[in-house]
Amino acid sequence: MPEWVLVPCLVSLRGEFNELAPRRSKPSDGSIGDAAHASTSSDHNPDETGATPYEDADSVNEVHAIDVDKDLNRVGWSMDRAVGIIVARHRLGLDNRLQNVIYRGLIYSRSWGWTAREYTGPNPHNEHAHYSARYTSAQESDTRPWGLLEAAAAEEGIVLDQATKDWFISLMQAQTPEGVRKALIKAADGDDPALRDAIVEMFADGVNEHRWRALHALRGDSVYQQASEEEKKKMRAAADTERILWRAAKLADEAGHEGTAPPPLPAPPPAG
Repeated sequence: MPEWVLVPCLVSLRGEFNELAPRRSKPSDGSIGDAAHASTSSDHNPDETGATPYEDADSVNEVHAIDVDKDLNRVGWSMDRAVGIIVARHRLGLDNRLQNVIYRGLIYSRSWGWTAREYTGPNPHNEHAHYSARYTSAQESDTRPWGLLEAAAAEEGIVLDQATKDWFISLMQAQTPEGVRKALIKAADGDDPALRDAIVEMFADGVNEHRWRALHALRGDSVYQQASEEEKKKMRAAADTERILWRAAKLADEAGHEGTAPPPLPAPPPAG
């Protein structure tokens, strides 16, 4: 039997938990099942063993479930909250990668519209949350953000509603006119060092490259999905910096500025 691997979408989910809560506990983390799982049909079993509830289209020996310890050790965050965000995104059609979520005696499933039902299995999953991925190729390989980091950014006063995203994407797709650039710096020259640091970081990295990185992270597009983990971190960091700049940009816009719209940015660089 070939060596097993975890499906990419769950590698991404586990990574997002790690980034959200770097000091989280991990004793109850898990992926591949133990002997008890191996004797039953379980998403914790590698799918080439035949001991899984579904089959996928490839011959890769993949595991389609992870357990994430309930203790996130981050102020304001609990596994209940994380489960609520992930389930809500599936219920609203914003995500479609999971089949089931089990936590504290409740199961939420794609099979019945992501409402909660009592879980009657032998383990109520009180010490960890269980996340099962679908077995369809597109969902297995989809490593877009899961919404946890977005929620964390929103609670820190950063606006992430769709209208703001649309506005900011249009802003990123054009060069910053000199008048706006000066207004940004002036707006940041106050009591908020985060704004000053964000502007310094953006211009030091190169406005164009920095904004393309942020754009890919916001969209979760194919460039982001195909990038290395290190490059994905750079893209997410660029997006975080740009979010801070939104506040300064809005201040500058309210204050008024001069300048004509410049030509659009060149095509984004290839992933790599």
